[in-house]
Amino acid sequence: MVTNKLLCLTVLLITTASGAALAPPPIAESGCETAVLVDAEFRDAAITAFDRLVVRAPGQAAHGAIQSHHAAGHLDPQGRAWHQVTAYAANLAMLGVLRVSPQSLPVAADWLRWQARHMDVRGRLGGVVLDHWVLADGLEETVCPPGMAQRLCAQVDAYDSTAASTLLLADAYVRFGGDAALLREPMVRLALESAALALVQLTGPSGLTLAKPDYPVVYTMDTVEVMAGWRAWARIQRDVYAQPESATNSLGQAGRAEAAALARLWDKNASAWRVSLDAGTPQFNRWYPDTVAQAWPLLWGLRSLPPERLKTTWRHAIAHWQGKPPADSSRHWAHHNADSEGFWWPAVAVASACTGDSTAAQTWIARARLSWMNGATPFAWPFQVSDLLWLLWMAEPTTSNATSPLFNPALKP
Repeated sequence: MVTNKLLCLTVLLITTASGAALAPPPIAESGCETAVLVDAEFRDAAITAFDRLVVRAPGQAAHGAIQSHHAAGHLDPQGRAWHQVTAYAANLAMLGVLRVSPQSLPVAADWLRWQARHMDVRGRLGGVVLDHWVLADGLEETVCPPGMAQRLCAQVDAYDSTAASTLLLADAYVRFGGDAALLREPMVRLALESAALALVQLTGPSGLTLAKPDYPVVYTMDTVEVMAGWRAWARIQRDVYAQPESATNSLGQAGRAEAAALARLWDKNASAWRVSLDAGTPQFNRWYPDTVAQAWPLLWGLRSLPPERLKTTWRHAIAHWQGKPPADSSRHWAHHNADSEGFWWPAVAVASACTGDSTAAQTWIARARLSWMNGATPFAWPFQVSDLLWLLWMAEPTTSNATSPLFNPALKP
């Protein structure tokens, strides 16, 4: 399970060349509404941070890859720095960047093609891109750099959510203005069809997906991402491939998974979501996964429960981490990284904002802004690229190419 859309935002307006105001397309279906809390300077700094993670090495196999972190994840025996590329994390980041910076469509196209080139479309690994490693200069890439323990090579955190994230990005690419012809390119189409097939193969009799073929665990967080992935795939089948019957079948897969989630993952006695199919009652004194898991059905668009029920579930879950002012207000999750490993979890700020606690979300944003925009080491570990989906969820879109660091070299560091 990764540490990751009619998305209902407050109306964020962008202006077309004709002067007409249009709301940006949603990322996915959700019962969550949020206000614009991230300022333009922080937004642009985040886009610049993303841009530094994009591999630009025309003619090389690594061209178009998106690194997970700014710091090297591995030094080989020669002292060369290797950077990790994780499809799930980069797909989430690209979703957020596309929404606020439609000028990034060429970057998304390169990244989708990179995934298509690196996806095994056959066998038990079909439909999922394994984690890769690229040299800092982008001139070499591999699934197992020199000196890395074999057990760490050719890995992927979760097959089901990774495959779903690829479908989500392909759908978003078109809805944010990308040329649908890209999804018709034979290699890209085969990759997307393979990702959908992977979800089918991971689906058990209950309608829920296993995290991996050799790790038969059903997670709530993965399940709701898979539902969103099926709905995205249905839109592609209907609007890009002109396959209405196939689209109907994909929507059926989403509905089946959702019904199974409500029947088997929802703990009626606790009025909360179990972390996994074989887990007990969630323990809200555990930040991850028990507490964080309660946000996912709200953020990713579960329809089986009313939005207010999902919001109430989140409020109840996060209450343990609020502290009791004034004596222990410093224990409030917004004042420190509650995760035992120090991860930021901006999704929690989104969930809190959309359930009425904008003050906590703003406190978290101010703290992240101070840390991530540090001049010496901006967006340093434990920041990871997938954080950008949730941060940019709370930002207003750019209004022109001139304000997008991705296409204005003068704005890059």
